[in-house]
Amino acid sequence: MMHRGALPAMGTRFEIVAGGAEPTLLRAAVEEAFEEISTCHRLWNVFSRESILSRIHAESDGHPVTIDGLTLDLLLACSRLHQQTGGSFDPIIGADLAAGDPRRDSISGVAPRDGFCGIELDAEASTVRRLDPQLRFDLGGIAKGYACDLAASILLEAGVECALIHGGTSSIVALGAPPGRAEWVIEVKGYSRKTIGLVDGALAVSSAAGGGAGGHLIDPCSGDRLDRHRAGAMVVGNSATDCDAWSTALTVAGFEGEVARQLPSTLQGYRLNNGESTDMKPQAEASVEEERWKRTVEIS
Repeated sequence: MMHRGALPAMGTRFEIVAGGAEPTLLRAAVEEAFEEISTCHRLWNVFSRESILSRIHAESDGHPVTIDGLTLDLLLACSRLHQQTGGSFDPIIGADLAAGDPRRDSISGVAPRDGFCGIELDAEASTVRRLDPQLRFDLGGIAKGYACDLAASILLEAGVECALIHGGTSSIVALGAPPGRAEWVIEVKGYSRKTIGLVDGALAVSSAAGGGAGGHLIDPCSGDRLDRHRAGAMVVGNSATDCDAWSTALTVAGFEGEVARQLPSTLQGYRLNNGESTDMKPQAEASVEEERWKRTVEIS
């Protein structure tokens, strides 16, 4: 029997479909995985005054802000991926996203274009410092993938070898394969082959569609919103964190230029027509039973 649990977090719906011989141990592992995703939500929710991002943004005098281990690890990954993608993935576009969004605190003047180059990370001291107080974080292009990776690590440590984790059907991690199948089969809208198989791997897609006529993705170089009809990207690899960031970068930069040529050999990138998102449809001979493991997360 396969079991499914769901959790609303990070503005979307996370789901875990998992199987195991011991239902009690399986349930405990999935609950722990959801709790880790909830922690990520609380830390990086830009709309919460209690999040670490809000605390960083409230520091206007350029002093270092002490951060927790999870946030440090994620920001170090952001720094690496920002460099790898030539800046096409940039988590410092919050000021651009605030324009026209009443949920966010707007800034006066023009948003800085320094991006992650305007951020100082001290891994030893676990601090982050903005060189310009107008810089704003937004981790929407990587946080769901990172949370999926964390959840997968927890399940693996608990001995769960068969599971599919997704965050909003745009970031996915597959552990093993479902009973009676060679792989998890994922339907991807806009992908020429329609479906893709995953075994012990990760997948992420990015799309410029949504967010009104101007789209919801930002070109970090110009601060402009991408045309919502621009082709999207799917990236497959071993890390949902890397796949998430690279799918955003390829949607921003396209597949023809230098950014696409810098894609690591451990990842595979695919163009998506119209940049549509994924539908997750796990196919298994065993039936899937929905469990009330963890249905809500408090959003402050």
